[in-house]
Amino acid sequence: MRKIILSVAVAAMALSTTASALEDIKVNGQAKLWYETNEVASNSLFNKDGASGDVVFKLGMTGKQGNVGFGTTVYQASSMGLEGNAINAYRSAATNEDMFVGEAYVTAPMGSMASLKLGKQELNTPYLFTETWNSLPNTFNAAVVTVKPVADLSLVAMYVGQDNADTFKVDGDVNKQMFGGATVLGALYKNSAFDVNAWYTHISNAGGTAPATAGALPGYKGGTTVNAGWLDAGTKLANVNLRAYAAIFDVEANSDSTNAFALSAGTKVGNFDLFAAASTVSEDGAHSVANVSTSGKKSSLPTEGVYTDGLYVAQNDSVAIKGKVSTKIASTGVALQVVNNKNDSVAVKETTEVDLFLTDKFGDFSTTAILMHRSFDNDAEDTLNGGYYARFIVALNF
Repeated sequence: MRKIILSVAVAAMALSTTASALEDIKVNGQAKLWYETNEVASNSLFNKDGASGDVVFKLGMTGKQGNVGFGTTVYQASSMGLEGNAINAYRSAATNEDMFVGEAYVTAPMGSMASLKLGKQELNTPYLFTETWNSLPNTFNAAVVTVKPVADLSLVAMYVGQDNADTFKVDGDVNKQMFGGATVLGALYKNSAFDVNAWYTHISNAGGTAPATAGALPGYKGGTTVNAGWLDAGTKLANVNLRAYAAIFDVEANSDSTNAFALSAGTKVGNFDLFAAASTVSEDGAHSVANVSTSGKKSSLPTEGVYTDGLYVAQNDSVAIKGKVSTKIASTGVALQVVNNKNDSVAVKETTEVDLFLTDKFGDFSTTAILMHRSFDNDAEDTLNGGYYARFIVALNF
């Protein structure tokens, strides 16, 4: 911890001596309280036994020198000593009271049409992406090249080497190796009438070598190769935003591929925003169409809820529907959504979730409250996870 603080201080001193040579320096930050409690099984709301939480401090800086840009983000996550008192566990156990680097990258132009972003960074692709629902986001060591041959088209090529999705080392290093690396190619087109996004992801030696906790995908054998495709397209008809999704996830060690399809529609009626979506995942295959870096926790499907996420709607043989209505009452944003997931193959995936979101801002503080109820068709699963949940997030941004 002392070494980390000293390193940050030295870096700040070095930066101050060269500030005149740097341009467009921007600093941003956030202090955030993340707290969740539940009434499940023997737990009761606001009792420490069913509660978890974190206090997270984030400080980011971007700038450039000539054509070369840089960005860095540091985090400190702490339980504030509340475990065993107000909470049972903190969200990011490996980082409690320690500071680590979440992002550290450089950017540079590559000719007139292309640019490079190299280093530890957040990503947004269908199968490898940064999740922001938790108290801390996951990031990746990657090289990303973006080419814009014409105004409406972007071509993306990236190599992803590692991520820190599961746990965070106290020295800030990513610790989960995508064995053999992941190659991602994307083509993103958007004009005033419609947009189309096509992605291809290849992971070589996904199973890696022992130990399994070093980053092997669950259930994969060493040497396993993954090829995955994704396509989504959207347009607006009258006052309705329509979007269609198609996905394929092929694991070399298995004879069948997992396929998924989804549709979503959103519109505005008076002061209300309405949204509906449906998705289906094939019975065949051996892996979800979800975020590989977090073992499928979240997905890019439009049917996700808070807990009924990639671990449910993106799994084999799942059929999910989602409805959401949102509005604003005075200064408070209010949204209600219902997600239902059916799965004939896995009984514990049969679930219904109802979520109420409340967002507001009080001075410089932004607040989010999420009240949830989960129920299951499987009695055993209902006893384990069915019940009431409440999540509260208070953030001070600067």
